[in-house]
Amino acid sequence: MNVSEKKQHRICIVTDQLATGGAERCAALLSIFFEKNNCKVHHVVVVDKVEYEFAGEVLNLGKLKNQSNGFFNRLKRFMVLKQFFQNNKFDFIIDFRVKRHFLQEYVIAKYIFNSPLIVTIHSFMTDLYFPKNKFLANTIYSHCYKIVAVSKAIKHKISSEFNYSNIQTIYNPIDFEFIEIATKEELAIDFKYILAAGRMQDSVKQFDVLINCYAASNLPKQNIKLVLLGDGLLRKDLEKQVANLQLEGFILFKGKVANPFSYYKKALYTVLSSKNEGFPTVLLESLACETPVVAFNCFSGPSEIIVDQENGLLVENQNQDKLKIAMNEMILNEKLYYHCKSNAKKSMEKFKIQNIGKQWLELLKFE
Repeated sequence: MNVSEKKQHRICIVTDQLATGGAERCAALLSIFFEKNNCKVHHVVVVDKVEYEFAGEVLNLGKLKNQSNGFFNRLKRFMVLKQFFQNNKFDFIIDFRVKRHFLQEYVIAKYIFNSPLIVTIHSFMTDLYFPKNKFLANTIYSHCYKIVAVSKAIKHKISSEFNYSNIQTIYNPIDFEFIEIATKEELAIDFKYILAAGRMQDSVKQFDVLINCYAASNLPKQNIKLVLLGDGLLRKDLEKQVANLQLEGFILFKGKVANPFSYYKKALYTVLSSKNEGFPTVLLESLACETPVVAFNCFSGPSEIIVDQENGLLVENQNQDKLKIAMNEMILNEKLYYHCKSNAKKSMEKFKIQNIGKQWLELLKFE
C-alpha cells in the first residue's frame, strides 16, 4: 500500500490559544508536522487568540464568549464542544491546556472527550494541571492513554507525587527551517545588547531580578544594552524600576514582537532569570539562532538544554550574585563565549521538529 492509500489518522489538539506561550507554539508546530505525515488535524481553542502558524481546522470557542461570560454563555460553549466531539471521531485527543477548574475537567475528561486522551504537562508547577486531592487527580486522568512531560524533571515530579506509570518525556520541538528564514529579516539595531524574552504577566520570569543583576554588572559601563521582549501587566512596574536605576537608555522594552528570531540572532547572548519553567522555548530558540545562553538552573528545563560552558552558562538556581558574574563572564572571556557560540546550534539538533515529531508518531503508534 503506498502513502496515498494509507488511512489518514485524525488528531484533535486542544489548547488555551494558539499564541504567546511555549506550549502553544509546540502545539502549532506539531500540527504542521502531523499534517505532513498523513494526519488530519483539528484544533480546539478556548481563547480567541491565534497568532502562530499552524495546520488544520480550528474550532474557536473564544469567538462564542460574550462580555458577561455568564452561566448560559459558558453552557453554550460547553454544548458546542460536546457536539463537536460527538460529530468527530479522533484517533487521539492531545490536550495542551492548563487546568483551572478541576470539577469542570472531570466532566470534560469523562463525558466530553471520547477518544484516547494524551495530556501534556508544560510546567514544573504541576498544580496548574493536577488537583492537590490525589483521588480527584487519579480519577480525572484514570483513562489517559499517556501523560507527556516536556522535561525529565517534570516526569520525575509527577511520578513521585501521583504514582502515575503511564508517563513519557517528549521535549518541545524547534523548526530550524522556519528559524533560518526568520533570522534573515533585517533588524534596525546598531548597538551591542543581551536579550531576555517572555510574558510580563506575572513574576515567574523575574525580569526585576534580571534588571538588578544587569545594573550591578559591568555591561552598562561597556555600553552593552539589555533588550526585553514581551508585554503584560508588570511592564509598567519594570519600567519604573529601570527609571529609578537611571538606566532608561540601557534597558530597552521592545514589547511583543512578531519576529523574535532576528533579535536572538543579533544578540550577544540570551538570559533566562526565571523562578521556574517547564522546558523554556526561549533557550531552544536562542541556541538555534547560534546565540549562547545564560540561565538559572531552575526547575525545570535549563539543565536538560544547557551543557555548562559548552553552549552557555548554567547558574546556581536563584543565586543573583552568580548570575551577575556569569553575565560578566560571557563578555569578558572571549574564548569561552566563542566556544559556546560555535556549539549553540548543533547542540539543538536533537530538538529538531523532525526528531521530536517522530517520537510523537511512535507514541501514537502511527509509525
